[in-house]
Amino acid sequence: MLKKVCRIFLFLIGAALFLNALFLMIYASMNIGTYITLFFGAVFLIASIFWKKITELLKNSIFKIIIAFSATVVVSIALIVSFLLLYGATDNVDYKEDYVIVLGCGLQGETPTAPLIRRLDTALKYAEQNENCKIIVSGGQGNGESIPEAEAMYRYLTERNIDADRIIRESESTSTTENFKYSARLVDDLADSSTAFITNDFHIYRAEQLAKLLGYNFTHIHADTDYYNVIPVSLREILAIMKMYVLKN
Repeated sequence: MLKKVCRIFLFLIGAALFLNALFLMIYASMNIGTYITLFFGAVFLIASIFWKKITELLKNSIFKIIIAFSATVVVSIALIVSFLLLYGATDNVDYKEDYVIVLGCGLQGETPTAPLIRRLDTALKYAEQNENCKIIVSGGQGNGESIPEAEAMYRYLTERNIDADRIIRESESTSTTENFKYSARLVDDLADSSTAFITNDFHIYRAEQLAKLLGYNFTHIHADTDYYNVIPVSLREILAIMKMYVLKN
């Protein structure tokens, strides 16, 4: 009975991941997180289909080690994803900051992607509660983007009644580290001012660590992540965190 339940569980998880990846491939931009989600979905589906063969292989000690290692990796990933989402959901702004940096997150042509819209909507709510802050929209122009992310963010905010004089555009950065570095170039007193940043929950931890590596002690407020994006973006974020710790950027 337990084996049957495990097989059904693997099939359901695999199907969910596989379909999630296919949905993103059709309706959103492709990235490494989508490919990893597709890979794990395929692995779980294959494991459920060939369950009997796998149980036979478990009689071999080498395969026991392989399966145990694979299970450890999956559990570790699940724990890290949970940590990123829980940590990211904890805001520490006091709504008295002088500046708030909205980190860029991709465009489709000139249109902000779903994660970026979430960040911008969070910026709108923040701006309502802190009418004296300046808003720095930070993001350059990447592949498949018709304009710099900062320009699209500026348009989104001004179309929703944010005074253009409150917005500072930083349109050269291509990474989170550069978001902070290049924003500081435009604002001389950024390091000495009270500053917050806005990004999606899964990205809060890494962004905060990168800011600290640059010597900044920013507060932060999160934007939610759409449910269909949680797994792909979190898997990609784990790789980015590994890179951060290795390369320190």
